[in-house]
Amino acid sequence: MAKILMINGSLRKNSFNGQVAKTIADIIGQRAEVSFLDWSNVPVYNQDNDYPAVEAVEKVRHEAQAADALWFVTPEYNLQIPGPLKNLTDWLSRSLDPANPRGASAVDGKVTTVSAASADGGTHVRAHMEDLLSFIRTDVVKSEQGVAINPEAWMTGELQIDDATREALSRQVDALLAKIS
Repeated sequence: MAKILMINGSLRKNSFNGQVAKTIADIIGQRAEVSFLDWSNVPVYNQDNDYPAVEAVEKVRHEAQAADALWFVTPEYNLQIPGPLKNLTDWLSRSLDPANPRGASAVDGKVTTVSAASADGGTHVRAHMEDLLSFIRTDVVKSEQGVAINPEAWMTGELQIDDATREALSRQVDALLAKIS
């Protein structure tokens, strides 16, 4: 069975993007094995710590390598990728071979896709993430729409995903699964 690793770009408990990731996992159902990456202990990238990498980095690299696909679900901060998530991608994209800085990384050739929950659906962050993921040599499945955060969610903390958005996420799931089968 295919393995999909969900990477929530928000470290906040019960984040909107975490809620989207859980919705995606529900849509995937029994068609693939879904796990959620805990990357809360990954330090700020520092080339001095590349080799050997610290334990938290080795753990996330191992989980990325074991997956058939990576699904990034991220907020949009000032039209950009959140700093901590960019930091994680920096660690994941580093060559695993200290003698070859352009060598294979933990994510080299991985199938990836991006979803985003933000006020407007994360149009900018999805584009930035897809560009970044292409640059770090992953095989990107494009997203067609983001998840707009319903206004009352800012007070209640509960994201509501409408039928049209759920259908778009379902099509993205189908596209990702087709790519890794």
